[in-house]
Amino acid sequence: NVYKRQGKNQYQKMAEKGDFIEVQEYNARLWVNLTDYLDTGLFLDHRIARRMLGQMSKGKDFLNLFSYTGSASVHAGLGGARSTTTVDMSRTYLEWAERNLRLNGLTGRAHRLMQADVLGWLRESTEQFDLIFIDPPTFSNSKR
Repeated sequence: NVYKRQGKNQYQKMAEKGDFIEVQEYNARLWVNLTDYLDTGLFLDHRIARRMLGQMSKGKDFLNLFSYTGSASVHAGLGGARSTTTVDMSRTYLEWAERNLRLNGLTGRAHRLMQADVLGWLRESTEQFDLIFIDPPTFSNSKR
């Protein structure tokens, strides 16, 4: 991987264009960015899992750990989740997740975004959830 050899990581900014494109995945609308990062904001290989989350989430309290841009939370919310909790260390990606939630009308206290180290957050949390999506990065050098 050329980025690993150059000491870069997939979440490092490559450009500052800020050009976001709205895409549709099943019934969800999501923002992607094809220029500023190596990753676009949407892992296509997870689309079947996201669809399943939407189908399984009705009436459930949903937890999304290592949430990236919150696309799993969007699908759970659109599927009728009673609540979504979206946890990630990155402020940049949580802001992106908030934009994705807002784009789909998922706002208010039922849809929480938490900037935290996931493992630390889990140690401190006493909440219970009915449906949990966990997609940890293989390795991260990211800063808050």
